[in-house]
Amino acid sequence: MRYVRSFFGFWYDFLVGDRPELFVGPIAALFLAWLTTRASLPAPMAGGLLFLLVATVGGLSIAWAVRE
Repeated sequence: MRYVRSFFGFWYDFLVGDRPELFVGPIAALFLAWLTTRASLPAPMAGGLLFLLVATVGGLSIAWAVRE
C-alpha cells in the first residue's frame, strides 16, 4: 500500500506542484474549447479562445505569485 501511495503522491506533486491553477486551468480551457467546437464555432476561433484562456490562466498565476 505504501508504494501505491508513493506513486500517486509523486504524480500529484509532479502535475499539480505548488500551483494547482496551472494544472486545472488549461484542462478547463481545453474543455471550454471543445464545447465551443461542439457548438459549431469554427476551429480557428476555438483555437484562439484556447490560447487566450491559457494565457489568462498563466498571467493570473504570475500575478498571484508576485502578490504573495
